[in-house]
Amino acid sequence: MADRPDGKNVNNWHWVEKNATPWSKERLTELLIGRSIEKGPIKVLLKEFKKIEGDATANNRKAKLIFLFDWILEIKYVANVAGSDLEYKGVLEIPNLSDENEADEVDLNVTIETKGPHEAEIRHLLNKEGLHDIRNQLAIYIKELKQEFSKGLILDTVAKPQTVIKSGTTRVVDKKSFQNTVIQGEEKVEKPAAPVNVTSFEVSDGFKVPPERLYEFLTDPELIKVWTNGNVVIEPKKGGKFSLYNGQITGEFVEVEPSNKLVTKWRLRDYPSGHYAKITFTFEDQGDSSLLKVQAEAVPQDQADNTREGFHRFYMQNIGRTFGCGMRMF
Repeated sequence: MADRPDGKNVNNWHWVEKNATPWSKERLTELLIGRSIEKGPIKVLLKEFKKIEGDATANNRKAKLIFLFDWILEIKYVANVAGSDLEYKGVLEIPNLSDENEADEVDLNVTIETKGPHEAEIRHLLNKEGLHDIRNQLAIYIKELKQEFSKGLILDTVAKPQTVIKSGTTRVVDKKSFQNTVIQGEEKVEKPAAPVNVTSFEVSDGFKVPPERLYEFLTDPELIKVWTNGNVVIEPKKGGKFSLYNGQITGEFVEVEPSNKLVTKWRLRDYPSGHYAKITFTFEDQGDSSLLKVQAEAVPQDQADNTREGFHRFYMQNIGRTFGCGMRMF
């Protein structure tokens, strides 16, 4: 699949993705570690991370920037009280710093490991002033993440007149709003039906689950929502409709053999108007694993590479990563 020189995708199927994890770890350290929180005689110093686990990515899809991040943070702190020689130690846990929460929705769990007469006052300070201060710092992180990783995801064409988004300016969306919005691109002008050059291909991959479970991954709407991160409509029965990735993929079930085979009329939004490929999913028991085969027929020739790569990335890789059942490292 070729990308344009200006960095924009030719197709809707895939995203341009930037890894923001290393930058995030460094910036979170700068924003939080070494910070002091004071009130009256109490001073708390955030010393170091006990845990900083998670990841962050920035994605571009059709002039929309989607920022996905999920962090669990644990910070060691020391607290001192004027007039006392006792040093209090403890840990602050931030369990839900993610794109699903605003900075002011982030929680703070306070643990005090040192016993002493000022425990309650320290806990109160951290739960009030400490929480407020940390939320402010995390709001800076979220803002800067979007600013820093917007660069280069949507670029102006230098050498050629722009042939870019005609339907508005680039805007930043979070995962919640992205999942609840059907992605809108340029307005398409319907053309009279014309013969479509088609081709066929087959892709397959192994999964460390039985066929019954693999079948559920492709037919249970709640499970599909997990590995697609989007709205799902699916009726796994003959004549039942389906819609995945917020309407990017649509179609109808032609044959349904639970845990064995699914035959579908299947299309990407970019396919010619009214054209459907025939996609057959088969689930083969390999004893200690299952093989998922995808046989694609009547795929538009100019969409074949895009479709093939999409099945690898947005079906097989997503399922393997999400449920930890892939047979190989992607």
